[in-house]
Amino acid sequence: KQPGDRVELFDGSGIAATAEVVSLSRHSVELQIVGQSAVVETSQRQVTLVTAIPKGDRFRWLVEKATELGIARLIPLQTTRSVVDPRHSKLDKMRQTVIAACKQCGRNRLMEIAGPVTLGELLNRTEHSQSIESPTLLIAHPGGGALSDLPVATPVTVMIGPEGGFTDDEVRLAETHGAKTVSLGEHILRIETAALTAAALLVR
Repeated sequence: KQPGDRVELFDGSGIAATAEVVSLSRHSVELQIVGQSAVVETSQRQVTLVTAIPKGDRFRWLVEKATELGIARLIPLQTTRSVVDPRHSKLDKMRQTVIAACKQCGRNRLMEIAGPVTLGELLNRTEHSQSIESPTLLIAHPGGGALSDLPVATPVTVMIGPEGGFTDDEVRLAETHGAKTVSLGEHILRIETAALTAAALLVR
């Protein structure tokens, strides 16, 4: 870029601005804002994706695509059969992936990545929430009901298990806390496929 060129800025919370390059140096750039607007989210439903973490680079790919789809929040989930324990350094890298994905797709509100939780911690936290906007709880598991017929504006939290799936005890625990068991199709899906299938069906 050169002085006089225009760029688009965003603050991660829904505000975008057009700015003009005033000056450039090796380590900094001075910009003058010439136009500003608040961006309205296109999704009418706030979706929280609570998912076990896949191995290797598949987690980065999951985070990138969930950001593009418009997921509001992603929470790493630790379950009985989990094999990946995400550390804070890995989550910090994933937050950089969110920023890059937002730049690529034109999203001006960053997807939040929370710290990891166990299933029990998540369910207890949801049960004791005093929010009027208590989310609909869904747990993806073979043999569940269809993922449909949810009111458009209803906040949703959907839980995705590890490669071996949730244990029967975990499914029963979730159901006792009001979670609805849902199926994502007739085939057994990998973590990232299941997470993004649910995301695409729920975000609208």
